Amino acid sequence: GLCVAHTLHDTYSFIKELQHRGRDATGIAAIGDNRIDVIKWSGQVSRFDVTDLHKIFPRPLYHTYMAHVRYTTKGRKDKILEEAHPHVIGGTLEDRVDHIIISDCEAAIVHNGQVERKFLEGIDSSELKTQCDTEALLHFFQQYGEQELLRKIPGAYTLAIADKRRKGVVVVRDRHGIRPGYLGTKDGTVCVASENVAF
Repeated sequence: GLCVAHTLHDTYSFIKELQHRGRDATGIAAIGDNRIDVIKWSGQVSRFDVTDLHKIFPRPLYHTYMAHVRYTTKGRKDKILEEAHPHVIGGTLEDRVDHIIISDCEAAIVHNGQVERKFLEGIDSSELKTQCDTEALLHFFQQYGEQELLRKIPGAYTLAIADKRRKGVVVVRDRHGIRPGYLGTKDGTVCVASENVAF
């Protein structure tokens, strides 16, 4: 399950409502004008409360947030934090045993869906840190952009990408709309979630 919102409080509320979509790991990316920071932890959303998250992501630095909850459907359960979303390019990793913080990333992605690896074969696998198709999708986006991603990558997916080279967050749903992805509004701003129950 994934969501995108403009306040940390809304992001936290939305992702808690999507907890049924994954209990193995939780992650949040905070996006500012020239900064993308990420936290990932094993377990449910409630392992961190929103007050602690505000200390990690102080309010004036960020304007948008992406979050994800995950069951381990692919990848290794013993590498849950590495393979949890958001996946990133760049950044400085700080391992705090039960959670990790990745500061100042170039780009980050959250993804709900499935993509066959054969469509991502053009990606240099030496740049990838995991076996997750989500990380490969982020590299594909960085090389070719969202139009080519939609044109060349069939599958069932909804994804959100933050990239320092862009001002906002790019949200993409597969061209046939197989995976759910919903637009909503909260306090006059546009939000996204993989299920409308989040709103």
